[in-house]
Amino acid sequence: MIRKALSWIAFIVIAIITVSIANNLLTYRVSREAGVQFGPYSEYSGVIGIRTEYSDGSGTYRGIGKTCDSLGLDFAIITDRNTVHPMKANLAHRFGITLIIPAVEISSPEQSGHFFVIGDSVPLLPGSGITVDSVRHNALSKGDMVILTRGNVYANGLNRNTSEFTGMEIYNFANGWRSDLNFLGINKLIATYCVYGFQSKALNYLLQYPGREMKEFDDLTRVRKVVGIGSLNAIANVGLGKKTSLHIPSYASQFNLVHNIIVTKVQFNGRYEHDREVLLAALRNGNCFVAFSGLEHARGFLFTAASDTTVVMMGDSIRLNGNVRLNIEMPDSNQVETQVVRNGAVIKTYNDVGSISFTVSSPGAYRVQAFQKRTMLPFFTKRSFPWILSNPIYVYR
Repeated sequence: MIRKALSWIAFIVIAIITVSIANNLLTYRVSREAGVQFGPYSEYSGVIGIRTEYSDGSGTYRGIGKTCDSLGLDFAIITDRNTVHPMKANLAHRFGITLIIPAVEISSPEQSGHFFVIGDSVPLLPGSGITVDSVRHNALSKGDMVILTRGNVYANGLNRNTSEFTGMEIYNFANGWRSDLNFLGINKLIATYCVYGFQSKALNYLLQYPGREMKEFDDLTRVRKVVGIGSLNAIANVGLGKKTSLHIPSYASQFNLVHNIIVTKVQFNGRYEHDREVLLAALRNGNCFVAFSGLEHARGFLFTAASDTTVVMMGDSIRLNGNVRLNIEMPDSNQVETQVVRNGAVIKTYNDVGSISFTVSSPGAYRVQAFQKRTMLPFFTKRSFPWILSNPIYVYR
C-alpha cells in the first residue's frame, strides 16, 4: 500500500515537471526591445521592494546592483525592514545604468505599522516612545513618500479621506501568490517550484490580478489622489534552519516579474542626484504604471488626457470644460484586452487595439488596465494574466 502511494506521488511529481517544461516551450512570448523615448516622453523601469542582508534578505547592495544592471533596469528601490543603516552608510549609488536607492520598510505589530518610507531624509524608526504614527507624520512633514504595504488601508487603521499616506501597494508579489493558495493554487505552487530549477520564468504562473487591492485603490482615488505602485517583497532567502537557507526564488527571476515604469518629460542625464530626483518626483506624482513584465515588456504604454489647452498624463489632474479626450498607446502585442476604468467600473473594453482615443464628459478617476491571454498551467488552457495597471488621470469640473 505504501509502495503504491509512493509510486503515485512520484508519477504526479514527474508529470508536473514534464508538463511544466513543455509549457515553457509552448508559451508564446513576444521578443521585442521597445524604445524608452517617444515624443516628448521618456520611460524608465525599475523594481521596488527588495530586502538585503541588512534585514532578512540574502543579497548585498553590490550584488543587487549588478543583477539589476544586467537586466537593463533603470532603478531599484531597496526597502530593508526597520533599519536605516544603508541610508546612514551612504550606500546610494549607481551601478552601471541602475540607480540604487536605499529606503525603509516600517514593519510593526501596531495597527498602522506597515509602510515604505521613500525620500531624501533618514526616517525615524518605531520604538523607545516613537510610535508608527509619529514615524509616518515625520516622514510626510519632510516631503518623503509614505506607501502603505500589504494593500489594506483600513487594516492600517487610517482614514481614507486624510492625507496620512502618499500611496499604496496595488500589487505585492510575495503576498499575491500566498493569498491564492486554494486547492488549485497549491497545485500551481508545487508545479512552479518543481520547474523553477529548470526555468525561472515559471514564476509567472503565480501572477494574479490583485482584485481586492484594486477595489480598495479605486475606492480611495474616488476621494483623493493616491499613488499606486507594485512591489516584490524580494528576499531570496528561504530558511532551512539556524545556519542554512536557500536563495530562492532568485533576485534575478523576481526582478523580471513586476516593474514600476515612470513616464517623464525630463530625461535622465547620468548624474545620480539629478536622475534620482526625476525618478522620485515621477513616483510621488503618480506619473507611472505597474507592469507585469515577466512574459513581455510593457515599455511603450502611455495614457494621457487632453483638453483644448492642456495635455496631462497618468497621475495628473485635468479640468473638465466640455469634453476631455483620453488617449492610450499600447505596446505591440497580441491577445491583449485593454480596459478603461472610471471610479472602479469598467466603461470600455478593447481587444488587440494599439491606439485608443475617445472623449469623456463625466468627472472621475480614469485608469487603464490591460491583460494578456497566454497558455499556462495546469491544463494548457488560455488564462488572462495582468500586464499593465496604470495610475489614474483625475478629471474634475
